[in-house]
Amino acid sequence: MKSLVRCVCEAAGRGESVVIATVVESSGSTPRTSGAKMIVRADGSIEGTVGGGLVEAASCKAGCEMLKAGHPDGAARLMFVDMTQELAASSDMICGGGLSVLLEVAAPDGSCAEAYGMLDDLLRRGRKAVLSTSLEEGEALVSVRHEVRCDSLLGEPLRLLREGDAMTLEEAMTPPQPLYIFGAGHVSLFTARVGSMIGFRTVVLDDRADFASRERFPEADEVVVLPSFDKCCDGLDIDGDSFVVIVTRGHLHDRNVLAKVLRTKAGYVGMIGSSKKRDKIYESLLADGFTQADIDRCHCPIGLSIGGQTPEEIAVSIAAELIQVRAEGRA
Repeated sequence: MKSLVRCVCEAAGRGESVVIATVVESSGSTPRTSGAKMIVRADGSIEGTVGGGLVEAASCKAGCEMLKAGHPDGAARLMFVDMTQELAASSDMICGGGLSVLLEVAAPDGSCAEAYGMLDDLLRRGRKAVLSTSLEEGEALVSVRHEVRCDSLLGEPLRLLREGDAMTLEEAMTPPQPLYIFGAGHVSLFTARVGSMIGFRTVVLDDRADFASRERFPEADEVVVLPSFDKCCDGLDIDGDSFVVIVTRGHLHDRNVLAKVLRTKAGYVGMIGSSKKRDKIYESLLADGFTQADIDRCHCPIGLSIGGQTPEEIAVSIAAELIQVRAEGRA
């Protein structure tokens, strides 16, 4: 969801209109359920998916037609795609239901792009949000209002409320799992880039303003300049869903950050360094009252052993381990 929200914002920044396709209702056997989203650009390229095959082709065609016709921001329509066995068979899909897809134009400086900009800001900060879109029903559906609020739908990805000819579509927007990267050096640069690419909410933290900058980390969701590493976890909501990567510029900083992080409930803790460096840091922590169980939470040397040498290769090995741990948690 993060990439789709960001896609709308980036298009608005370029002065480009796009169509947002959202599966509103589904029945029977369909490739995607309610809440699936896709962005359609004027050139026919897409971001995300509403199911592939027949559904995706119909949504893409209708979206391009809306953009070509020059429909204004907020212009919308509901399209029903019949996934009966006969139609599904002709498109090599084993389905037997139907999908209602909402297609809405998001133009630069329009209310839809503004709402997605608010969503992007909330998701970057790790806040749950709900996008509420009110519609009037006639020969076409016309969007009348967008509202973004800090809230949740109690586990529901999407809720559709009807009252006469009006309907309100409420979509839950949940931020991805956070990845806190302590240190803003070369390895951090590429780890943040790959971490964002594989779906984490990436936060980079360092005590050097010339390294921890938005210009240096454009892909990161947040970049934080710390007064020092001594209180590096203050104000951070590090819980069991959080991933922490420690790649500071020196052993002492790594040791101090690890000491702070092990006092949190972080679900994953990884620290860069050789086995020799690791053992010295562990000895120091044990002497300060940490238990072996605390120490065992740390992955060090960090990353899967794939022979990485360059910062780029090390970042890939770190990302591979993050994916592995995340997948095990889902299992």
